[in-house]
Amino acid sequence: MSAAAPVARVTSVADRVSVREQVGLGLGKVVADGTHGTLHVLVNPIYNMTLGLNPALISTVVFIQRLWDAMLDPLWGSFSDNFRSRWGRRLPLMAAAALPLALLFAALWFFPRGASPDRLFWHLLLVSLVFYAAHSLYSMPLGALILEATDDYHERTRLASVIFALGFAFQISSQWLFPLTQLAFFGDSITGLRWVAAGSGAVFLLAGLTPLWLCRERHYGRVAARQPRTSLLAGLRAVRDNRTFLALLSTRFVLSLGYNLVGMLGIYMNAYFVFGGDLKAAGWAYGFLGSSFHVAAVLSSLFVYPWLTRRYGKKRTLQLAIGVLLAGCTSKLFVYQPGHPWLQFIVLSTNGAANAGFSLLANAMLGDVADLDEWRTGLRREALFTSLLSWFEKAGNSLGSLIAGFVLVWIGFNAQLGAQHPATLRLMQLTYFAMPTAGALLALWLIRRYDLTETRAYEIKDALAVRRAAAAPSP
Repeated sequence: MSAAAPVARVTSVADRVSVREQVGLGLGKVVADGTHGTLHVLVNPIYNMTLGLNPALISTVVFIQRLWDAMLDPLWGSFSDNFRSRWGRRLPLMAAAALPLALLFAALWFFPRGASPDRLFWHLLLVSLVFYAAHSLYSMPLGALILEATDDYHERTRLASVIFALGFAFQISSQWLFPLTQLAFFGDSITGLRWVAAGSGAVFLLAGLTPLWLCRERHYGRVAARQPRTSLLAGLRAVRDNRTFLALLSTRFVLSLGYNLVGMLGIYMNAYFVFGGDLKAAGWAYGFLGSSFHVAAVLSSLFVYPWLTRRYGKKRTLQLAIGVLLAGCTSKLFVYQPGHPWLQFIVLSTNGAANAGFSLLANAMLGDVADLDEWRTGLRREALFTSLLSWFEKAGNSLGSLIAGFVLVWIGFNAQLGAQHPATLRLMQLTYFAMPTAGALLALWLIRRYDLTETRAYEIKDALAVRRAAAAPSP
């Protein structure tokens, strides 16, 4: 391929994604991210702070469920790539998963009243394993559907910005679910939890069915329906030597690991460092504060990252997002002060903007990587690439979540005490700063190996267009 100088490209009408499809894909993303995100938001406030389950046990469950989820993703991704039906290879699988996913999300919170710690542990573990099986069956075809929605370098970023903005916008509401369960209107927090869980499940079901009516599979008829089926092992061998993809995978893994090692500490810092163990006051404050994370994510997704990507490219913009995370990590050493909760806006808003950049840009880059794979092999395997990126992200998430609960135990945290010892709080703050900082610095070093530029992406796009035209059946 030539090494010609970059030429300004205008996205063609054929490569534009309609508002109808953007809404459908965005609501699908609300379900994929919202179910998992809401579980992450509620699990510690409910199972640890309210019910007293040991945080190390919760971290063990989170580790197992996320590892299980990560193992399932490549299996469902490969299955989706090889699935054939008159309705395509993505939408039928999403249709099969939508109802079980919504029901199982609600079931996570319908444990028996007065259950023992052992019963709570097994309920959370077993229900979440089945929940994540449905979650993976829905989210892997959805991720592939997003990748194949357009072939254009910049349209992929614009589409990702809208989809992730919708997902982050929904998650603003998830910050209020725990405070809602505490309303006196319900009588007690368990009754409130069940009403909130049932309502959330209904919303997830309706949103999960929307892509079936609004979206289409762009590559199924023209490429995928004619390509041979391939095994998961064959697919893994094909991507093993893809240096560009491996750079993206390793970067996403260390960012996820570094962040999730202390991800749960944000709510603990608010409740115990700032509010001294007053959970009700901390819960309502964190509803506002947690919302700032997602507001920053929405605004940066819609208005900042698309502009930066067009000006500097995807790789450089991802590096800038990592820089934002480093700034937020440094501020943790100064903004957390007892009795001054609103200073946390600085940390949470920078975290939101940084995490939006990681998610948005990784997905926008993944479409270019899938094109590179088709150019090399002749196969469209969007779900495989989606599942592998998801696997590495979730592997970092699960390992970080496992360690996080033990970190709480190591620093001396005990929910039964209410207000914590000053030494425990200081160790909590230092840990909250150091671990994501180390992950961000390592990620900056790893992403240097990503070499798929805008110019090369458009060269690949043009070459694929010529190849597909030559391979199309004669009229």
